[in-house]
Amino acid sequence: MKKDFNWFIQEGLLSKTQFIQRLAPRFIEKAKNNLITLSILFDLHNNKDVRDSLNVPEDYDSSEWVVVCAYYAMYMAASAALAKISYKSKNHTATVLALETFFVKKQLLEESYLKMIEKAQLEKQYIDNLNLARDRREIAQYSVTKETTRRIAEEIKKDAYKFVERMEKLIENLDPRD
Repeated sequence: MKKDFNWFIQEGLLSKTQFIQRLAPRFIEKAKNNLITLSILFDLHNNKDVRDSLNVPEDYDSSEWVVVCAYYAMYMAASAALAKISYKSKNHTATVLALETFFVKKQLLEESYLKMIEKAQLEKQYIDNLNLARDRREIAQYSVTKETTRRIAEEIKKDAYKFVERMEKLIENLDPRD
């Protein structure tokens, strides 16, 4: 059963919160910190000198954490946009639904950005499932998993930067009374 906007409100997972507007800049700051972390982790994979200076094993792959950081960068930026209009979300699905309700349907945000965060959420779940399966020894060829995770990391890194930048522009143009 697909839950609708009102269900999240009724369950207290999405609520109008008077003083959260002042936290919007903090959410953007957290989003940008996640972007920095994902860039460091992404570059770590490609920079042998840095890996050596940090004593990182050559076979270390930070791709899954790039995906996680990218998703959380987008999530924090989305939280900032909601905070700007006095909404607080306690649920990731509710956050995406609120973005759609308050911004996409009102044509304040292009639907492509909604798709980016939905994709990031799915990719994070995919990575989590791969890790769980690997931990349970259900995946026979781990190298395929590494290649897939790296490809996802490359794609989602670009999306995360675009998404956070777009949320910043949205917030700048928002009237808090919307």
